Amino acid sequence: MWTCSMLKNNAREALRGRYWRSFWGCFIVSLLGGGSYVNWSWMVSSDWIEEYLNTLPLYALLTLLVWLLIAIVIAALWDIFLVSPLMVGRCRYFMESRQSPTPISTLFSVFQTPYLNVVKVSFLTPLKISVGLLLFVVPGIYWTYSYAMVPYLLAENPYLTTTRAMELSKEMMYGEKFHYFVLHLSFLGWILLSVLTFGIGSFFLVPYTSATYAEFYAAMRAKALARGLTTTEELGGFVRHEAPGF
Repeated sequence: MWTCSMLKNNAREALRGRYWRSFWGCFIVSLLGGGSYVNWSWMVSSDWIEEYLNTLPLYALLTLLVWLLIAIVIAALWDIFLVSPLMVGRCRYFMESRQSPTPISTLFSVFQTPYLNVVKVSFLTPLKISVGLLLFVVPGIYWTYSYAMVPYLLAENPYLTTTRAMELSKEMMYGEKFHYFVLHLSFLGWILLSVLTFGIGSFFLVPYTSATYAEFYAAMRAKALARGLTTTEELGGFVRHEAPGF
């Protein structure tokens, strides 16, 4: 039986001598995925925005709307075809890094055959979760934890279908959802410290949390194999890199 402290100790050991490589890998993913968040809500709620929009002629409002829609579409495509696969690549990076120094190029290992399958599964899984959150909330929260292992499963076997990835993740997470929630809560103190640094500290925290969640997947994977939920043919493990590379 795993514990939070055990996973964190394993994560720290996996990061020993590899932290800065992992840091730069996570930093690259954050930059490409829009990791830096700026809160624009104060502008939206400002009275001057409403007054400004009221003074615009109709054609200007329509033009603004068109550009807004274009921006939304571009952002959605960026997330679907770049950010989501990168999240899978990051999972693979940290799973490989548990065994030996791993090149940062592992982050981009998913941008090859079967790249489109990774895109499809990575799109449909959060889509189902989002629908559950919007319509019923509770099913969305349940599915969030049920399908938490999908990115790791794709990192190990990018040929998995959407149905199989969801099914296997759900079986892995059976009886583990609350414990996984507690694992998230165990980082609350570090997250609060990151907030105090205006989010800068989060860049230094992500390698630690990512390595810990990789340890969690390793525990779930071992349990699934022991219970016959999957096989080594379906989950063939992660390749070790003999040379550190970049």
